[in-house]
Amino acid sequence: MAIKLGRIPFLNSEVFYQDSPLDLLEVRTYVPSALSYAARQGEIDLAPVPIVTCFELENLFVPLGDFGIAVKDKARSIIVFSKRPIEELDGATVALTGESSTSVRLLRVLFARRYNVTPAQYVSTQDPNDALILIGDQALRNRRGLPSYPYMYDLAELWNEWTGLPFVFARWVVRREIDAGTVDFLVSMLNRSLDIGLGRLDEIARQRDDLGMTTAEVREYLGGFNYRLGEEELKAISLFRGYMDELAKAEEASKGTRNAG
Repeated sequence: MAIKLGRIPFLNSEVFYQDSPLDLLEVRTYVPSALSYAARQGEIDLAPVPIVTCFELENLFVPLGDFGIAVKDKARSIIVFSKRPIEELDGATVALTGESSTSVRLLRVLFARRYNVTPAQYVSTQDPNDALILIGDQALRNRRGLPSYPYMYDLAELWNEWTGLPFVFARWVVRREIDAGTVDFLVSMLNRSLDIGLGRLDEIARQRDDLGMTTAEVREYLGGFNYRLGEEELKAISLFRGYMDELAKAEEASKGTRNAG
């Protein structure tokens, strides 16, 4: 039975999918939120899974090597477009993309912990709103701004300014039942593919001309990512998880208070 590899079709992930042994695997493509669902349903064996999903599926998956998708400071493709300053979004209507789980959680953590902001409601990006979040290639296509939204915020940059740490959006994981020999092969494959991909940035830029980015812009964009997670990235994961847990408890307590009333 072929090993099922999950692929995210965003520019920031392309460097991982450049090695020919990938042809030996069954590659399935999903946006991050759909990839999370596929992981829960047993539809993939390895993938760069959104970090919040990694927390939820520790009984099913383990980290694969030190591979991940993190940014040092700016992400450039995780953007909130707002009609007013972010610190003035208390009581606002905020539209969330359906493509992401981690970025949405990061936004809610920043609202609660950094800005003390509580939006009145969250809606889809098709609904009227005061601010909206776009991620990945869609954010890149609108990187110069959106009409009627004079304020733009890079969520990873806001996190870095606040914590001094990078932000980790995804981590490569593999199913626990995959045997050690196969895991070693997969680690070697990703090592090769990443090395090849980082050496092919000009070619990747040509392949993704749908984004309207020059080769120099693609190089600058991809140069902002760390694809191997070190001590700082692991520290950032732990801190973010703690903030998420605190936020979940606060929201649960708030629900309990409302129900009691």
